[in-house]
Amino acid sequence: MTARRLRLLLLPALLATGLLGLGAAPVSAAGPANATPAKAPSKAPSKAPAPTQAPAKLRPFKAGENPQFEMVLIHGLGGAAAEWDQVEPYLKGTFKVFRFELAGHGTTQPVMDPTISTEAARLDAFIRANGIANPTLVGHGLGGMIALQYALDHPDDVFRLILLDAAPKQMATTQEKAQIGSQLVDNYDRFVAERYALMSPDDAVSKRIIDMALRTHAPTFVSLLMSSFDYDLTGRLHGLKVPMLVIGSELMFPRPDDTQKILASIGYEKARSLSFKRFGRTGHYIMLEQPVMLASVLMAFGVSADYVFEP
Repeated sequence: MTARRLRLLLLPALLATGLLGLGAAPVSAAGPANATPAKAPSKAPSKAPAPTQAPAKLRPFKAGENPQFEMVLIHGLGGAAAEWDQVEPYLKGTFKVFRFELAGHGTTQPVMDPTISTEAARLDAFIRANGIANPTLVGHGLGGMIALQYALDHPDDVFRLILLDAAPKQMATTQEKAQIGSQLVDNYDRFVAERYALMSPDDAVSKRIIDMALRTHAPTFVSLLMSSFDYDLTGRLHGLKVPMLVIGSELMFPRPDDTQKILASIGYEKARSLSFKRFGRTGHYIMLEQPVMLASVLMAFGVSADYVFEP
């Protein structure tokens, strides 16, 4: 796989849930061929090592026992807290679950000129307001960037960090940044709808995520997207002591043998503590396509310090 092809393949899942995938192909032919937008507003690859120990078992919970772990679920750009609806019920027996919704998304009011840093600050306020202690943070796409930013800024306040199709740096070139800006100005709705149509091989999921994206407050969407262009936390990863799990979809990690190369190329080579789990036969929205399996992985890593995942 050429470096150019690899980069274009990764861009859809790395930033803004696919908005930089200028030349990427859909996940499969089952995806929507044409999205109907609303009226526009103004080293060589190597195989990752096999696990060296058996997976740890979850501690059993007795009936009526209160959950002893807390988890905060963070959606991505153009999403909403509701995208966790199918996952949360499987987590409640083990975790006290909270959902953090980005400003200008879903039912949350927008704020002026939001950035990844300001959303990380809002996340801090949310955690403190709800009395959440040492939670496991789960972030999807841009929500993963926000979760990572928070974990680096508050390392003693995070128990586990789980990132879904998210990376510690962005990969857009100067030319691509300018091209995206131009397209956003020319036809915002069409740009958003066409990119989100590439995110899932499932027609129903595609329709839902396009609808969520187009309902997102447009200035908020653009502001967060633009802030992600300067996002790069790779220089701080070596100091992060929080155990971290990276979950990758088949869209982002199309071949298991390329796992290490892709993780390195998107900035994880300096991570101090990292586990990896790949979901095959899925697009970017794993929580909508494989909610039960995703919940089981979140539970396993969220309560066990020594759980080992196969790549």
